[in-house]
Amino acid sequence: MRTTLDLPDDLLRSVKIKAVETGSTLRQIVVDALQREMADPARPRQRLERPPVKLSRDAPLRKFSPGDVKRLDTESVSKSDEAKAHALRR
Repeated sequence: MRTTLDLPDDLLRSVKIKAVETGSTLRQIVVDALQREMADPARPRQRLERPPVKLSRDAPLRKFSPGDVKRLDTESVSKSDEAKAHALRR
């Protein structure tokens, strides 16, 4: 799945250099780092002290629970996968 990340320039430069030095790819280094991060249950997770996005008081998204957001995301991914499969059958 494709996604876009906004990384600090110096970090991205360091990762690209490491990829060249190790004969790897930027993608593989990011995948490996994320897998290590997700697999380490010993590290306590920090809760955000404030929301990462400010919503106005009347924003429709405020009415959704985390479960609702997860359900909508799952439905969106499912619809996207169906559209890709349909496009490939053409």
